[in-house]
Amino acid sequence: MTELYSDTIGLEKTNPKKWRLRTDQLGRESWEYLPNVDPTRDPQSTFTQWLLQDDLFPYPTPENSSETPETFTAKDACHNGASFFKLLQEPESGIFPCQYKGPMFMTIGYVAVNYIAGVEIPEHERIELMRYIVNTAHPVDGGWGLHSVDKSTVFGTVLNYVILRLLGLSKDHEVCVRARKTLHRLGGAIGAPHWGKSWLSLLNLYKWEGVNPAPPETWLLPYKLPIHPGRWWVHTRAVYLPLSYLSLTRFQCELNPLLEEIRSEIYTKPFDSIDFSKHRNTVCGVDLYYPHSKVLDVANDCIVFYENYVRPKYIYEKSKKTVYSLIKKEIQNTDSLCIAPVNQAFCALVTYIEEGAHSMAFEKFQYRFKDALFHGPQGMTVMGTNGVQTWDCAFAIQYLFMANLAELPEFNDLVTKAYKFLCRSQFDTECVPNSFRDKRVGAWGFSTKTQGYTVSDCTAESIKAIIMVRNSEVFKEIHNEITDERLYKGIDVLLSLQNIDNFEYGSFATYEKIKAPLFMEKLNPAEVFGNIMVEYPYVECTDSSVLGLTYFHKHYQYRHDEISRRIKIAIDYLKSSQQEDGSWYGCWGICFTYAGMFAIEALHSIGETYVNSQYVKKGCDFLVSKQMDDGGWGESMKSSELHNYVHSDNSLVVQTAWTLIALILAEYPNKTVIDKGIQLLKDRQTKHGEWKFESVEGVFNHSCAIEYPSYRFLFPVKALGLYTKMYKDTSI
Repeated sequence: MTELYSDTIGLEKTNPKKWRLRTDQLGRESWEYLPNVDPTRDPQSTFTQWLLQDDLFPYPTPENSSETPETFTAKDACHNGASFFKLLQEPESGIFPCQYKGPMFMTIGYVAVNYIAGVEIPEHERIELMRYIVNTAHPVDGGWGLHSVDKSTVFGTVLNYVILRLLGLSKDHEVCVRARKTLHRLGGAIGAPHWGKSWLSLLNLYKWEGVNPAPPETWLLPYKLPIHPGRWWVHTRAVYLPLSYLSLTRFQCELNPLLEEIRSEIYTKPFDSIDFSKHRNTVCGVDLYYPHSKVLDVANDCIVFYENYVRPKYIYEKSKKTVYSLIKKEIQNTDSLCIAPVNQAFCALVTYIEEGAHSMAFEKFQYRFKDALFHGPQGMTVMGTNGVQTWDCAFAIQYLFMANLAELPEFNDLVTKAYKFLCRSQFDTECVPNSFRDKRVGAWGFSTKTQGYTVSDCTAESIKAIIMVRNSEVFKEIHNEITDERLYKGIDVLLSLQNIDNFEYGSFATYEKIKAPLFMEKLNPAEVFGNIMVEYPYVECTDSSVLGLTYFHKHYQYRHDEISRRIKIAIDYLKSSQQEDGSWYGCWGICFTYAGMFAIEALHSIGETYVNSQYVKKGCDFLVSKQMDDGGWGESMKSSELHNYVHSDNSLVVQTAWTLIALILAEYPNKTVIDKGIQLLKDRQTKHGEWKFESVEGVFNHSCAIEYPSYRFLFPVKALGLYTKMYKDTSI
C-alpha cells in the first residue's frame, strides 16, 4: 500500500473501521462516522471495506486467474472482473457508489458557507477534509491545481490553502508553508480567476470592486435575445444565477482575526495597499485556459460603469427579487441539491442571507450538502456531482448482457437491483413553471432522480439497459417494474433533445437542445473552462443517443418512421464531425480514444464495419496507430487541453478497453492487434479479479480532469466479453 503524504507528516486521521456509507432507494449517498459502533450490529458494506482498504474485505479467489497464466483465458478475466465488481454494489439501493473526484474547487463551497453561517463542521469531517487536501498537494511544490493531477495554479492553491486555514491548520504547518511559497511565486491571490475572486470576496479576503460583474439584470431581458441566461448552458446559468445576487449585494462575511491573518498570508504585499479595482482582469498565466475576448472586456467595463454610477434603485430591487425567485425554483426543482456543488453552495449562501442560518430552507441545505461529500482512502472531498449512480447502473446492466454474463445465476441479483434502481430513477414530475427548464417527465439524469436534471446520453443508455432486462426471460418476474408507456415518455424526451432547428443539425448536446448561437462563447467569463456559455454538440452524447434509439427502434414500433429519420441525421452529424485523421474529439472522457469508441459503436449499431464503411475504417486505423509497445493504449489528459492526441506515460487499462471495444465491434481484421490488447487486460488484472486505479478517466470543459472509478471494471468486462463472443475457440 502506497504511503500517503498525510501519514508521512503525521497528520491526524479517523478510524476507517468506524465509517459507514448509507444509501437509499433513490440512490442518495451519505457517510456516517460512528465512534461507538458495535461492528456486529452495523457491519460495513463490502464496498466500504474495499474502498477504505479494510482487511475484512472478502477478496474472491477464482480458480483461474493471472497467477495461473497457462490456463487463464479472456473469458476467465471477464468473469473474474464482473465477480469482483459485484462486491461493490450497495445491497439496499442497487447502485455502485464511488468517489467521483478530481476537481479541486468544489470543497471551498461547503467549508466557506458553513464558516460564514457559523455552522461548525463535525470533527471527523474536518479531519478528513484536511487529509484529502493535503494528500492531493503537488508532490514537488505543495500547491494545488484546477484538478488533482494538474500543475499548481493560483485558483487551486489559494482556495485549498484558505480551506486548510479555516479548518484549523496553522500557517506555520509545513503544508501551509510550502503552499504559501508556491502561491507567492505565482503572484499571490490577486491572480485568481473569476470564481476564485468571488469566493475570496465572500470571505472578506478580496474586494468586490476587483471582481468582474455578473449582472442580474440579464434575467430581466426578453427571452428571445440570445444573451438571456435562460438560453445558456445549464451549469453556467445555474452558477451565475446565485452569483449575480451575491455580486449585486456585494455580500462579505464579517472580518475576524483569522481572516485578517489569511489576508496577510495570501498576497505578496499588504492587503490594504492593493487597489483591487485594477485587478478585475488579473489572472495568473498558468490559470488562464480561456482568455477574455475583447467583446467581454468592453462589456465588463460598461457594466462596471453602469453599476457604479447609473443603476437605478428600482432596477437593483427588481433584479434582486427576480434572481432570488429563480434561485428558490432551482432549490425546489432539485430538493436543495441544485445541479452541482458549486451552484448549490452559492444558492445556500443566498438562502442564508435571505432567511437565516436557522431557517428550514438553510437547514435543508445542511442535509443535502452531505449528498456530494464523499469519503475515501485519501480523505473526504466534495465530488463533482452527488454521484454517477444512473450512468454506472445503465452501463453495468448493458455490459453484463453484452458479455453473456447477465443471465448467469451469480449475477441475477446485481442486474435485478440495478434495473430496479433505474426504474425508480425515471423522472415523474415536471419542474416548477417559469424556471427555464424543459419537460423532463420520462427522462433520466446522470446521478439521481432527486437531482432532477435530464441528460441525453443517460436517458438513452438507461432505456437501452431497461429493454435488455425486459427482453430476457430470466428476468420475467421484474419486467413490469416499468411499462412501455414510461419508455415511450423517455423516447419523447430524448427526441426533444436532438438539435433539428438552427444549430448543429442532427446532434445531441447534454441537458438541453442548443438554444443560442455558439458565438456566445465570446462572453465566457470563467477563464479556466472552455465551451461553457451555451450547449454544444457532443460526439459522445450523440453516439449514446443513437445507441438508445437504435435499440428501442429494433424492439418497438412507437414513432418508428420518425426515429429512423432521427437516427439517420444523427449518424450524418457523427460522420461530419470525424476529423481528417479519422479521430473524433471527446469532451467527457479522455479523449480521442473515448469518443472513437462511442462513435464506432454507434456506427456498428446501424451495420457499418471496417470493411463496408470508410468512417469506421479511418476511425480504427487512427486508434491502431496509437497502440503502444506493450499492446495497450494510453492517452493523456493533455489531449483534451491541446485538442491533439498525446500519449500517456504508460498504457492504461481503461483506454485499452475503450479501443478494443471499438475494434471488436468494427470487426477489425487484424486479430493480432486485438490479442495484444486483450493480453494486457489479463496481465493487469489481479489474482482476485480487480483492476487497480491507474489514471483519471474523465474530463469536462476541456480543462478539468475527473475520475470515474467504475470504468476500470465496466469497460474491461465489456471488452473481454465481446472478444470472447466474437472469437470463441480462437480467443486467448
